[in-house]
Amino acid sequence: MSRETLEQWRLPAGILLLAIVAFFLFPRGEDGDDAATPSPTVIAGQPGGEVISPEPTDPPAPSAEPTAEPTETPEATETSEPTEEPEDTPAPTPPPARADGFTAEVLACRSISGSTCNGRLGTLPAGASSFTALVRFTDATAGDTMNAVLDGPSGRIDGFPYTLQGGGDGYYYSQFQAGGLPAGSYTLTALRNGETVATTTFRKAG
Repeated sequence: MSRETLEQWRLPAGILLLAIVAFFLFPRGEDGDDAATPSPTVIAGQPGGEVISPEPTDPPAPSAEPTAEPTETPEATETSEPTEEPEDTPAPTPPPARADGFTAEVLACRSISGSTCNGRLGTLPAGASSFTALVRFTDATAGDTMNAVLDGPSGRIDGFPYTLQGGGDGYYYSQFQAGGLPAGSYTLTALRNGETVATTTFRKAG
């Protein structure tokens, strides 16, 4: 190619190159709408649980053992020997038992070790990033679905359901990310097959 021909094509080629670069680098306003869509900042996750003490195959008959005073023994076990209940039942003060004997309590904990609540929360610190809802129960049935939900100033936050593989005494937990929770009062509710079985309240500091 001669020098004269090269000089003639240099300017058009430069203009074409600039046009291509401008096309790819020019900002597009329409794509910004998708990026502006907010994502949820408060979530719940890491559900799990375990049955610690399987329920017996033959249901116990409390009145069959004490033959001398069958009507007085239930009162004696509740009032005269309170120290034995924590060994058999994880919950120290469970609500009244239902028709099938099921009881439960729910705790807001800084963390857990199995069924142990490490640092029960009355007030959640403002800078806390998460907390764990711990549900301890007795006399559950295999196939029961446990869950925990949180109600407060930001509305309802659902935990994740967990289906028990066995029956008896045990625990369920679900971790809540709390970084986006506003200050205020909150109610933590334990559910068994969608039915409320226990509640507790706490505050998040501002």
